[in-house]
Amino acid sequence: MKKAFLVVLMLLSGFVYSQDSISGSVTDGNNNPIPGASIVVEGTNRGVVTDFDGNYSINASTGEQLTFSSLGFSSQTVTIGNQTQINISLAEAVDLLDEVVVSGYQTQQRRTLSGAIGTVDTEESFKTPATNAAEALQGRVAGVQVISGGGPGAAPVVRIRGYSTTNDNSPLWVIDGVQTTDANIMRDINPKDIDQISVLKDGAAAIYGARASNGVIVVTTKRGQYNTANTMEIDAWVGISNVTRVPDMLNAQEHADMTWESILNDGNVPSHPQYGSGPSPVVPDLLNVPIPSGAAYEGASARVMNGGMGTDWFDELFDPHTQKNVSLTASGGSDQGRYHMSLRYTDAPGPMVYTGFESVSTRLNTEFRIGDKIVVGQNLTATFDKESLSGSAYAVQSAAFSSPLVPVRDTNGNFAGTYANSARTGIANNPIADLSRGSDDYNKNTKVIGDVYLKYDITPKLKFTSNAGISMRDLDGRYFTKLNPEHGEAISVNDLYENTFTINEWKISNTLNYRDSFGDHTLDVLVGTEAVKNNYKGFGVKRTDYLFEDPGFYQLGNGSGTPVINNSGQSSWSLFSYFGTANWSYGGKYFATATVRMDDTSRFAKAQGDAVFPSGSVGWLISAEDGWDSSIFDTLKVRASYGEMGNQSIGGSNLDVNISYISEYLSWYNFNGSGGATSGAYVASKGNPNLTWESTTSTNFALDMGFMDNKLQATIDVFKNETTGLVAQDTQKISTTAIDAGAPYTNLGSMESTGFDLSLDYSDATASGMNYSIGAEITKASNEVTELISEFYAGGSYRIGSITRTSVGEPISYFYGRNVVGIFESAADIASHAQQDGAGIGRFKYEDVNGDGVINDGDRTKIGDPHPDLLFGVNISLQKGPWDMSMFWNGSMGNDIADYTALYYESPYFFNGNRSTVVLDSWTPTNTNTDLPALSETTLNNEFTSMNSFFVRDGSYVRLRSLQIGYTLSDDLASKIGAKSARVYYNGRNLLTLTDFRGLDPEVPRGGALDIGVYNRQYPTYKMSSIGINVKF
Repeated sequence: MKKAFLVVLMLLSGFVYSQDSISGSVTDGNNNPIPGASIVVEGTNRGVVTDFDGNYSINASTGEQLTFSSLGFSSQTVTIGNQTQINISLAEAVDLLDEVVVSGYQTQQRRTLSGAIGTVDTEESFKTPATNAAEALQGRVAGVQVISGGGPGAAPVVRIRGYSTTNDNSPLWVIDGVQTTDANIMRDINPKDIDQISVLKDGAAAIYGARASNGVIVVTTKRGQYNTANTMEIDAWVGISNVTRVPDMLNAQEHADMTWESILNDGNVPSHPQYGSGPSPVVPDLLNVPIPSGAAYEGASARVMNGGMGTDWFDELFDPHTQKNVSLTASGGSDQGRYHMSLRYTDAPGPMVYTGFESVSTRLNTEFRIGDKIVVGQNLTATFDKESLSGSAYAVQSAAFSSPLVPVRDTNGNFAGTYANSARTGIANNPIADLSRGSDDYNKNTKVIGDVYLKYDITPKLKFTSNAGISMRDLDGRYFTKLNPEHGEAISVNDLYENTFTINEWKISNTLNYRDSFGDHTLDVLVGTEAVKNNYKGFGVKRTDYLFEDPGFYQLGNGSGTPVINNSGQSSWSLFSYFGTANWSYGGKYFATATVRMDDTSRFAKAQGDAVFPSGSVGWLISAEDGWDSSIFDTLKVRASYGEMGNQSIGGSNLDVNISYISEYLSWYNFNGSGGATSGAYVASKGNPNLTWESTTSTNFALDMGFMDNKLQATIDVFKNETTGLVAQDTQKISTTAIDAGAPYTNLGSMESTGFDLSLDYSDATASGMNYSIGAEITKASNEVTELISEFYAGGSYRIGSITRTSVGEPISYFYGRNVVGIFESAADIASHAQQDGAGIGRFKYEDVNGDGVINDGDRTKIGDPHPDLLFGVNISLQKGPWDMSMFWNGSMGNDIADYTALYYESPYFFNGNRSTVVLDSWTPTNTNTDLPALSETTLNNEFTSMNSFFVRDGSYVRLRSLQIGYTLSDDLASKIGAKSARVYYNGRNLLTLTDFRGLDPEVPRGGALDIGVYNRQYPTYKMSSIGINVKF
């Protein structure tokens, strides 16, 4: 089959035809020239753009068609007759169907689309400073959920139409044809390089087959324009970042009073090593703690900070920092070639002390014509970045329950800590000490993503394209664990851990594209092959016992302990595909697309490795019918689609066989009972030869509408996705607590997701000349598990047990536990309730779910849902004269969050640690209108040892994601600095958050499908105010 395909390509040949020079001008409705307008010979790679005066010249033949287009104008197509001069006047675009979008391996006019493909207004969205270009999707494409990754440079969690699998729900990213599921790839791309972003949400994604079940995001970068002068653009901004919000914590006196009340509530006599004994606690000036020995600690003591008020650990943890970004781009072209290049530097220290992200990236895109039929080109991005986020997640957790009595440093300047468990100063690590000691840790990444391509016009209607691309990542990680003598459970030996790995993925594709028109029919057919190969190799080495804790000595050879290889591995997988798609239209009113792709993957056993993924869609532009009454709808189009897609991103390679590792770190045994241990092998994962594809069937029905001369545009898509063969580890066969092999992956069930996407846009201008637009994107996506091979599957285990559960008839990863229905007010209240061990006045009252009169584990039930009822984004932009303003709000409604961090700062689980000020509202006989039980020194009534609805909080929020105000300098003023234009701007990001959630951040970027919505020591989203300048030369 492969050989036959290559032979056909070699035998195809083009025809020789004569060409004439066609020239003319392109103007707008007011007869003003349109510079940079595109003129393309349909079905070929031949094209030019107009000069500054709107003039052009192009070689074309009689009978060929020229298409004239420019951003903001409706395109026109003219058939060449005997004329040698063609002047065109383009009308301003008000038709929502004129947009050209990337639909996979092709581009199509939205008018002819019958699938659900969303696009991003890149010019508007990239006005906002961002270290990761994926943030441009946030609230700007209906059906797409983007949850901030929190820390600087962190990849956001992106979901298209919610969740449709218990496995990886990440979409496929296609960057100039290079494919990956790693959202980090977008932080390597300068937003100023991006020309277009398309989101394939339904069966339209089936052209990508086995990697398309979670949707596809296609990113096209800029390539410059032929026959244009060289241009250069500089964009630079500097901003101040800070955390959006932090919980209010008890000061030292409040903590002392809380401690006393808790002990008294338990019927005990208050006494504390720091607060003394007696009827009232006394906050000390100096802590009664054992200071470590050594010269550095000679004469040191630990003094309570802030004049006895104590340490506000969140205030110490977060501190405003300056971020900056500089971007330089250049582009241009001649008759035979064009280019676009860029250089960007980003320095983004985080608002959390000792954390940050720094990167340098460069891009070069070039394209050249070889004669009239051949075009060759390449796209290349190279990035070097450094992440400094070591310990940042645990620092949030430590700050949440660090005692206010403990200072950051002792009187000698050494880091302070809990010193001894008997001192009752808590058990939390000093988060500032941890971050400072880890400030020399890093992950350094060197990444390259690029492709080379050849386009050959075999005939004016038949085109061959060959593309070869690669993405590579090399990571070098270093992490040093220093001694912490100030802690009550101090580390006894330091260690250095070094980690390195290389990932590369290459792909080669070849396509034939035939386009023709006959009568009122048009046909666009594409067939092709594609091969993908992914390789991974890496290892990690640890060595202990270093004499000097200085970065200059952080080398494996400087430790005195025995080096241990913690991990090492090598894996690969491959995918080979045939695909084809055909687009048909009739009379500009009726449209249809049919696609099929056959994939053969190495990730499954040979008998299960291949699958076919078909899709089809139809559309009817009703408003193009003769005699259409446009009194209500200026535009009305109906669409419907069906598609089958696969998911081969299932958590590993070669999951059909047992995988064994030889590891001196994990597999060793002392056979003689003394002396050296013997290393061996252990089974790391059990294989399943019957494992096969996850398959998702997508159906979509949609309406595209335009009202009020198309000033108001609306699109609504109603969808249903059904996934069969869900792949996940079967923990019923091998428990998560097993000491060796991980549970085998299996096809464990089915699920479906349903919902709708709604997009609304209104644009107009006032009589005074102010242009304005308002847009809204609204998404509802629900899911339900329809079949499982077991009764249920639990999420990860925490101190309070499993928080989430997945079972038939419910959404994936719902919150499961006991339902708190109130607090016992009296002995009579207890007596009238079901039998409940631990019941007491002021304690939680649990629901008797099964009605058997006894509260036990059988009364656990669904207590929350992390999936939002509605996601939305609202964009507002104004422009008048030199001033412009844009505002973007987004939010989530109806979702719950399991605030696991509440265990640390709202419960007595770590009694000597600090608490949030919400505990001041704990139950008392005179304060009964509260959701917090009475204070206690111990954990009673299973209140904080097992999951219950106390931890489930409303996660709804509305956030002012960005606010930008800009001023464009006059041409005269810009020319004085040698520029064509210059604009200065202010930008605010995440300036305001409206929410009832009392944790740090309602955006929870938990990525695992079985632990969705669990808030656990995350780096919170931060806000930033910046000023910048954009200059074009």
